[in-house]
Amino acid sequence: MTLRLTFVLALAVAVGGCDGFEDDDFTAQVVVSATLGAGEPLPPVALSESAPLLDVYDPDARAVGGATVTVTLLAADGSPERVYPYREVVAGRYLADTDDAAMPGRTYRLDVRAGDATLTAQTTVPPAISLVEPPAETTVYGTGQGPEVRITQTSTAARQSAFVTSTRALAPVDFVEVEVDGETRYRSVPEDGRFGLTSPYERFLGCDREPDGVTLVCDFDPSENAIVGTSPVINEASYIPLGDGTVLVQVPYLAFGFFGPVQISLVSLDPALEAFVESQLVQGGGSTLSPGEIPNVTSNVEGGLGVFGSFARVIAQTTLVEP
Repeated sequence: MTLRLTFVLALAVAVGGCDGFEDDDFTAQVVVSATLGAGEPLPPVALSESAPLLDVYDPDARAVGGATVTVTLLAADGSPERVYPYREVVAGRYLADTDDAAMPGRTYRLDVRAGDATLTAQTTVPPAISLVEPPAETTVYGTGQGPEVRITQTSTAARQSAFVTSTRALAPVDFVEVEVDGETRYRSVPEDGRFGLTSPYERFLGCDREPDGVTLVCDFDPSENAIVGTSPVINEASYIPLGDGTVLVQVPYLAFGFFGPVQISLVSLDPALEAFVESQLVQGGGSTLSPGEIPNVTSNVEGGLGVFGSFARVIAQTTLVEP
């Protein structure tokens, strides 16, 4: 799961777009996108302007340059412990001149001054996750509930941890665009060391097998729809507690689009990212709400829009083989 700067486009359009339905009422606002990863280097900060709903969004044209950006590590009493100045590397993208990593369980504050706009936001980085026991080196598809990953429990008395699970196929077979009976379809290109689709994804993507019994021709491009899978937000309470401070995560087979080596990421979200991911799902049609009832994407930035959030993650790997 890529969490760095992946939200800025959705934020700039979805958060600002609803307010801009009538152009006479629209006022552009600065949109922030930055996510800290526990134990990972301090992230880039992206700044842009929100766009009216019906405008074509050009991130380069709407980048906000010339801003003053800092990220501050806060002490337990809320006072500054260390301030990290950021510098602009390209228009709208700012980097910290440090090798310091975001510390689990610590609170960071973002401050931005962009023209007349002053923005601020805070996040407390989730506790670090440790991989106690990886999944089996080889997993036979359909055996049990799915690959099992044992990790340390991260929920606290103050907050129940929320996770997103993502998967990535590491050696998927390539697909090329072809024309069949006047329609665009996608044909697999068999190659040694590359692996084909799982059967549910074959059906979901409208795939047919050619006479050789191996080559697939699909209605939708598997390269865009099956290599990466991401779950909804799931509370840690939904996992299996083992009574020793660890929990067992069973990753369902429907999360895997391809056989072969696969990467599994378990990502614990802070409240800001949790709220954003859930509201983004609703924006994308993942609910029964009618268009007039859909709320704006959630923002935790004062003085502007966007998300300054944090996460912790652990990565495991298995090889998925056909039964």
